[in-house]
Amino acid sequence: MTSAPPEAPERHRAPALWLVVLALAVATLVTVLVEARTGVVLLAVTLVGAAIARLVGRGRRPEGIAVRSTWVDVTILLVLALGILLLVRTPGV
Repeated sequence: MTSAPPEAPERHRAPALWLVVLALAVATLVTVLVEARTGVVLLAVTLVGAAIARLVGRGRRPEGIAVRSTWVDVTILLVLALGILLLVRTPGV
């Protein structure tokens, strides 16, 4: 009697999550090495890109970005991007 080998756990790949992490790392490096305003704009662009990806990928897609319902995720990401862009345009901040 031979038993079947145990199945390996299913691996989830989340390319959207890794792209967001890479974009955040690039924005951080640009902030430190180039200029803070440029890095903050890159951060806001990353948030807008994540919102668009979440809007296009309905349901549980894209993995790693989808947390709540589609509209809640998109609204939160866009409000954060808008807030960051408003702060970067505010004099003295």
